[in-house]
Amino acid sequence: MLHTISTANQSTINIQLISQQDAVLFWQNGVIIALQDNPLLNEIIKKTAHCYIIDNDIQARGLMPFIDPRVKIINMQQAVELTAINYPQMNWQ
Repeated sequence: MLHTISTANQSTINIQLISQQDAVLFWQNGVIIALQDNPLLNEIIKKTAHCYIIDNDIQARGLMPFIDPRVKIINMQQAVELTAINYPQMNWQ
């Protein structure tokens, strides 16, 4: 399953629904969750090592230096490929 997180509102995300084989994609305002030292991000990474973030969304917010290095930065084409290979999807907004 692919979990797409497009919100910075951490209270809407239920990490109990994320499993080891799942992928998590941070995009839009959800990139804020991928900042270094975020306790929620630490919990997500404990659940799955497959965490990705879209480069344009980081750059648009000026957050590139602050993104946790455990999250893989990908471009939009790679994000499309990620959605194609991970089904079903759950969007956290």
